[in-house]
Amino acid sequence: MRLILILLAAAILPAQINEPRRAEHPKIFALTELARSAPPEFAARGLLQLLDAGAIPTQDWQFDIAQEALSLSASARHPLKKRLAPGINAPDTRAMVWTVAYREGLDALSLSLRAIQHLPPETAKKAFSQLPRPAPKQATCKDAILDDISQWFQTAARLRIDPLPLIQSIQTHGEIGPAIDLIFSGGTIELHIGALAQKLRELPVNDRSFNAALFETPRKLQKLSQQRPAAALDDAWRAWMQSGLEAPACQESRTAGPQQEARHEAFRLLNQSLSPDLLKPSGTSEPANLEPFASTEATSAQAKHFKQLLFGNQNRVLSEQEKDTPEWREQMQTFIQSIESRTRTAEETDIEFFYRQSQLWAGVLMASPAGPTRDRARNQSIGFLLANAPHIDPLIWFSQVQSLAELARSLHGSDFARTLNDLHQTAHPVLRLYAELESAYPTRPKVN
Repeated sequence: MRLILILLAAAILPAQINEPRRAEHPKIFALTELARSAPPEFAARGLLQLLDAGAIPTQDWQFDIAQEALSLSASARHPLKKRLAPGINAPDTRAMVWTVAYREGLDALSLSLRAIQHLPPETAKKAFSQLPRPAPKQATCKDAILDDISQWFQTAARLRIDPLPLIQSIQTHGEIGPAIDLIFSGGTIELHIGALAQKLRELPVNDRSFNAALFETPRKLQKLSQQRPAAALDDAWRAWMQSGLEAPACQESRTAGPQQEARHEAFRLLNQSLSPDLLKPSGTSEPANLEPFASTEATSAQAKHFKQLLFGNQNRVLSEQEKDTPEWREQMQTFIQSIESRTRTAEETDIEFFYRQSQLWAGVLMASPAGPTRDRARNQSIGFLLANAPHIDPLIWFSQVQSLAELARSLHGSDFARTLNDLHQTAHPVLRLYAELESAYPTRPKVN
């Protein structure tokens, strides 16, 4: 319903405002209209790309576009950004796929905060205050990716929002570090130390989010303590460490590696004022659920085949001259046929199958010299994206659109324009919008 109202409001924009913009800046106006044809998060992203590029020519139009992007952002299908818990390695897992997807910033909070930055200062402050308070979930040991609202604190700092209410609303360990940064930006530090100390004592015990916070928060607490010595802060810091180390430890906190190292380093920062026995993990061990990809003989054979295409029997990437042989071309055709004939196995989810197929086509694009084989791979890859657009989560789907374009841009610069043209020719609203914006206002520098 909210989206319907947004689109209705855009449709009835007074003609005396709309028509001069259309007449004076037809290309920009057409791009804003094209953006509105896409789903909300992509529409907001497109409008924000125009704002970021300085393409909107007048202040009143910039204001209208920023307000529209802010409204559209509220209808994004994912509320918050997520990131892989620090110290966890997750290649070939769904946790990794989601982490990459969230980097595109298509969640409601990321888009809203981007839009707010384009509003005048007082309007931006008001808009920020009207945003729903981000509510990161309390993680468990099974959670490999965690809600990340650090950008909310960063925006508050840029807008010079009063830190006290934000500190008092802290809900998870991951918010402490960003809140300390906000305190440093807010002027009167002493007024906020008491609220921070209280939160350090109140936060629920939870090893996954506590251990993730150990990668940066203790050093920020140390800096705050050194600049504004306060017994209440030191006592709360010590109590926070003690309760966190006493909590049942996740499996990654028990074994040698980054998470265990983070525990020991945070312990040392307190100058051994805690009992060393706290470093002995307690409770039952539970690992993060990374949701690893299913491994079969077929997937292993494809990986081995691709490595052979890329490196042959060498320890370096084959040159185009070394690939210009009947044997290499035959191997590539066999590899392509294995991709085209591959179907989802019972062990694979739709997301896993989609990601793997996308990456396999990317491998063909990466390995193939310019010519018919690379063209075939690009067409197949775009066709696969188009076919899967209706039923793959938009964040994961778009991450592979970006992956395809970035591959063309970084490895085969001369193919980038052709890739954008092929995306445009699909007439899919998101692909067409992406292609037109990247052609006119690219988000990355050109690669020669």
